Amino acid sequence: MKCNNSFKNRLNNLFVLLIVINLLPNCRTARAQINPANNKIAVDVSTQPQNSGFGYNSCFALGANLGMSSVGLHLTWTALETSPNTFNFSVLDIANVYYPAYNMPIDLNIDPIETNRLEVPSDLITTPFSSPVLIHRFKTLLDSMKIHLPNPSSISSLVIGTESDVYMGANATLWQQYTTFYDTVSAYARTLWAGVKISSELGFDGIFSLNTFAQTLNANSDYIGVSYYPINSNFTVKPTSVIPTDFATLASLYPSKPICFYQYGYPSSASCNSSDTQQKQFITQTFQSWDTYAANIRLIDFTWLHDLDTAVLNQDALYYGISDTVFLEFLHTLGLRTWNGNGSDKPAFVELECQAKQRGYNSLPLNCTASVDDRMVLENKFSVYPNPATDFLSINFADNKTKTTIQLFNATGMLLKEEELTQTTQLIIIDLHPGLYFIHLKNHPEQTQKFVKQ
Repeated sequence: MKCNNSFKNRLNNLFVLLIVINLLPNCRTARAQINPANNKIAVDVSTQPQNSGFGYNSCFALGANLGMSSVGLHLTWTALETSPNTFNFSVLDIANVYYPAYNMPIDLNIDPIETNRLEVPSDLITTPFSSPVLIHRFKTLLDSMKIHLPNPSSISSLVIGTESDVYMGANATLWQQYTTFYDTVSAYARTLWAGVKISSELGFDGIFSLNTFAQTLNANSDYIGVSYYPINSNFTVKPTSVIPTDFATLASLYPSKPICFYQYGYPSSASCNSSDTQQKQFITQTFQSWDTYAANIRLIDFTWLHDLDTAVLNQDALYYGISDTVFLEFLHTLGLRTWNGNGSDKPAFVELECQAKQRGYNSLPLNCTASVDDRMVLENKFSVYPNPATDFLSINFADNKTKTTIQLFNATGMLLKEEELTQTTQLIIIDLHPGLYFIHLKNHPEQTQKFVKQ
């Protein structure tokens, strides 16, 4: 949220409560600021537990039940063009039947670059991305894909490249060549699938540190594709408190284009200085921050459903050429569920289900305990309930010694209501428009410091 200067001045020496209220018109129903109509939850369901009986259908059902409304399908160029001018579209044929049966569109990733790997056919390895030869071959690939996946409504977005910034680094020539390729093939894809939304996934650090290159690449993107893992260079985790700042950074860099997190995860391994509890906190903080940036962030695809088994982990180590044990633990424990047997829910998965339920994405029979944001209490004297609002907002104040003035502001800093609370008071507020609101407690001068948040 951006504040004007006068509003910022009023924040000084005040205790500020952030209230997110979204009242749907004409029906007196309330939700958190994100909602299923505008904000999409996805889960990478491709990872499966140990028991082969708990297969893709079972994994898909877990995601669908918690409220996912699109699913990622990641394929490298070489997985489709297995050798020069030889193709295998069996995965797309399956996708063309499977996902429409569940009314589930796909975010289709086709990767000429996969993180630090070039994934173009072997005869094009040394060909620049801007070459008409390479561009023509990718257009041929798209032509064939259209035959096997013909319905535009089955594609939520077409994503070209995964974490391409890692491969290109600060090489200006590579960025220029890849941007030429991306702009040309994106325009061509739009002629094949009417209305398709195009994106190119970059890592969060690359989007930030290589901003000039990224802005140029994304000039013709419909969505801003992001891979987000808040970790340090040694693969240990950053505190979950970085999420609000990182969301704000993305929103400021791309204020007018929807942001899609096509990869979004946090490991639980102690080797990464994390834990199951901290992974759960990552989910909680994510939804709190997403509420604030609901207008900016269209999609979060949570990576991934299950922890990896050792065999897959070893394959990934060979693929990426990284044997660092902390990196492997990072990959190994990204799952929201364990790998053993049928898999079991980690606290993060239950929290994902609950956070989604609280925002109207599912009606699972869950016993979701209230989070700290559902009822905020100050020194056992002040409370706002419920938060997010249901059909009312109750502000309660109990102090027989202090006179306090309460002020309600909207997101632009406009004062909507001001009332003095004396001793025990309950103030009921209704008929607020959807949006973000701030409550200020302003004590009389002799009591100014009593409710200041330190």
